[in-house]
Amino acid sequence: MEKIENVVTKLKDVINLNGPDFLENKPYQTYIELMKSGVADRKTAGAILYFLVNGLSEHIERNNGSAELSKVIQVECSLNEKMSDHIAEIFTYLYSDENKQEWKSRDKEGLKQFLNGKFSCKWTGFSIWYESNGSISCHYSAEIVLSPTKAVVKDTDLTQMLEENPFLKKKVIDEYFEEKLKSYLADRFDEYCTCDKYYEPVVEDFYIDDCVEEWCEKNGFKYISCNGSGYDDGYEPN
Repeated sequence: MEKIENVVTKLKDVINLNGPDFLENKPYQTYIELMKSGVADRKTAGAILYFLVNGLSEHIERNNGSAELSKVIQVECSLNEKMSDHIAEIFTYLYSDENKQEWKSRDKEGLKQFLNGKFSCKWTGFSIWYESNGSISCHYSAEIVLSPTKAVVKDTDLTQMLEENPFLKKKVIDEYFEEKLKSYLADRFDEYCTCDKYYEPVVEDFYIDDCVEEWCEKNGFKYISCNGSGYDDGYEPN
């Protein structure tokens, strides 16, 4: 059989990336990761899949040792003693006190880093004002700096993301709010440029500060700065 250490290391890497509940919640994806990595043969990876699908992770928490866990695996998964011993050792090592303490210390680590830092975003907006005889292409760019507050955890999607993976990295949270802010500004800019079908928009007067402050209030951020400018390409007849 393959080395237990290699299988344990791979499973730990999967947990470190996706959160402590990933193995139990995504057993088939765990199986795929093991097969792709090559650290486990098909029989071992299949036995681990069977272990997870049968919800035997709860038996690890009882700390009765790998021998007792092996007996449970033999009964619940109908595996022979050699394979059940192998799987029991893998999960006993994986869920060692040291690893569990490490995972406990990493709970919401990315969120804490996000809350303790600044949130910066560069946004480029584009919209087209149309009328019957022509159009104007409108452009705007801005550099925005905000400070997240504890109120960001009220965001429904973020809450769901953290429930699925408490180890969510700061970079992922940054990208989530960056996309959310950019989408909001894009909608507001398009609305500003196209709201009057009779008069051409004055792009440089786009009220971006008000928009950003409004977004901050709704999403749990504190406004720090926003530097932006806009222009248009001039009237283009049809």
